Amino acid sequence: MAEQLHVKTSGEGDSNVVLLHGLFGSGKNLGQIARGLKEDHRVHSVDLPDHGGSDWLPQASIQDYARCVAAWMTDQQLAKFSVIGHSLGGKVAMQLAVNRPELIQRLVILDISPTSYSIRRHDHIFSGLNAVKAAGVKTRFEAREVLLEHMDESSVADFLLTSAYTDDFGLIDWRFNLAQLEIDYLQMLSGIEVQEARGLPCQIPSLVIRGADSGYVTKTTKHDFAHLFSALDVVTVKGAGHWLHQEQTEKVLSIIRRFIAP
Repeated sequence: MAEQLHVKTSGEGDSNVVLLHGLFGSGKNLGQIARGLKEDHRVHSVDLPDHGGSDWLPQASIQDYARCVAAWMTDQQLAKFSVIGHSLGGKVAMQLAVNRPELIQRLVILDISPTSYSIRRHDHIFSGLNAVKAAGVKTRFEAREVLLEHMDESSVADFLLTSAYTDDFGLIDWRFNLAQLEIDYLQMLSGIEVQEARGLPCQIPSLVIRGADSGYVTKTTKHDFAHLFSALDVVTVKGAGHWLHQEQTEKVLSIIRRFIAP
């Protein structure tokens, strides 16, 4: 494959689990899930293209990301994987399942729908990220202060700073491909493509875990997924929003463990 993905593998189990993170993140952002599964599974925490330590692409899209992950999975020459994806990673996981169902044993989707999203939820984040670069700050504290001028949630600023680093000039920069992600942002909002689908609806056992307080997945979840996945279950986690794996870690882990158990 031309593009190289950075993947951290942990655990010694016989079954393989792939974790796919969300926009502006990296594999370590699903660390709670990785740590909770590594005793029974071999867990592969993937940095998606344009994120973390993985290569940047000339165009950012769900379809291109899915192809890169599929190529990496094929290169591993392992048995089928359980794939768990949150937010953007969930869309990539669904696209992967539709394109290459033979690679996946079970699919877990964390709080994201396969449909297109019309609301631009991240414009203020792009503004903050660009403002940090323009300000030429040298410390994470200064970067955080700039970010908080563009967003109310300190937790979001802290999340974004997990992808910050100091460049060769001593300035704070971002590990993700900020310029390309902003250019292709509408691609991140698009629905799952079916041109390369191999027999729909897909028969892979699939589970959607949605946060009760999140606006990303509607209560009519099964209807939204029915054309893509026939063997689908939906679980709603109370007291959790979009970041349900952080807000209700043990509950989410318990649900996942039962679903992917051999």
